[in-house]
Amino acid sequence: MSEAAVLDVAALDASASAVETDSAIPELNAIPDAEAPEIPAVEADSAADKAKTETTAEKPVDAAKALTDAVAAFTPKDIAGKLSEIKKTDPALATRLHQEVKNSLEAKRFLAANNAKTFDEVKALLSKPDEVTEQFRQSVETTDELLYRGDLKELSGNILDDITAELGDAAPARLSELSEALLEKITEADPAGATRIQRAQFLAASETSGLINSLNKLNGYIVAGDTKSAANLMKSIGKFFSEEITANENVGKTRTEAKAAAEKETTATVTKLRGELEVSADKSMNQILGGCLSPFLKNALKGTPRPELESLASQIRTEAKLALGKDAAYVAEVTKLYQAMKTPAQKEKLMQKFEAVLKKDDFGKKLVERVCREKFPEKFAAKPAPATKPTTVKTTINGRSADAYVFKARPTNLMHEDIVWKGQQLTSRDLSTLQAARQQGFVKSKTGQPVLVTWKAKE
Repeated sequence: MSEAAVLDVAALDASASAVETDSAIPELNAIPDAEAPEIPAVEADSAADKAKTETTAEKPVDAAKALTDAVAAFTPKDIAGKLSEIKKTDPALATRLHQEVKNSLEAKRFLAANNAKTFDEVKALLSKPDEVTEQFRQSVETTDELLYRGDLKELSGNILDDITAELGDAAPARLSELSEALLEKITEADPAGATRIQRAQFLAASETSGLINSLNKLNGYIVAGDTKSAANLMKSIGKFFSEEITANENVGKTRTEAKAAAEKETTATVTKLRGELEVSADKSMNQILGGCLSPFLKNALKGTPRPELESLASQIRTEAKLALGKDAAYVAEVTKLYQAMKTPAQKEKLMQKFEAVLKKDDFGKKLVERVCREKFPEKFAAKPAPATKPTTVKTTINGRSADAYVFKARPTNLMHEDIVWKGQQLTSRDLSTLQAARQQGFVKSKTGQPVLVTWKAKE
């Protein structure tokens, strides 16, 4: 399994080590010129699917009426037959009706046990919740007593009735498998008891098949010295056993083949689900992490060359894998879910867990920002604050008005030589007087011109 699903880091199967480290998030390695990853929208259910759902929900079912009639007649065999017919055309409806039948039968037994036949009697019964609860509790205890006191016949009869109602035409084959499975368990727990069961079954089968009668005849032929009749009967008995052995072997072969076919189908299903999971997880991660990266592509990383962005996408994938792989709780949970996955519903549960982890506590957002800052530190460096323009105050020198720039302290680069300012000559003595008496002076600009400044006198 490739790294696309970001699940191999959890060592989900033997091929987990064979990861690819250079693949990139599709939304990232296919970044459009606009520099923002395109996040695929979730497609809505198609009109055909919606219509199909509505048709199924609104479809009138004539078989349901027949089933209701069967329930009223209280014939489990008929009920199972009707359920089987419905199941062929609408399995979902059959399942729902089966549950309703069970509820109906249980309610019928309960009301009969309480002699509630009319509406008023039922209403009176349900108005006593404590007593009703006690009735149900006693019903459960009665079932337990059937098991604990050894009265298995009645209990097994109830189980067989449920299996027959549930499986319909498939019940006989399943019951046969159930009996064999039970016998295997009994053999493990109580070999002597299993031997008694097998002996009883053998004797019953011998009686039913006529084997015991044949053996009695054989004994009579031998006693009478009729060797010819004895030989013919022996051949018949041998043929009987030969046919039974062959039939049993065929049944075993059929079951083995069916089991192998089922296992093969299961393996194919699991392989398909894992492939779908890889694609779904890859797409989901690309959408989630691509969405987290989008703001950076529009701002700090705007204008970054495409090759550098593709390298960034690959690094984000790698970092996500490493982070998830270090989460022991996540690894344990997804490993369990992955190994148990055999149905689409289980695959969906695993996907939900995967997406939840990427979104939990801004996992994806924080990871993407960290990787971006580490890979492009210069693009995230704090920009120096823009220089503020010094304030000015109005002043006059020798009758000439001018703006003087205000400094917090006396500048160290004051001019002391004679200067010409606004058409008048100012000597070095004039400058010294301004500096001492008025805290004013001149500094040289970049072009060499004198600029008037002032500062606050020391207190």
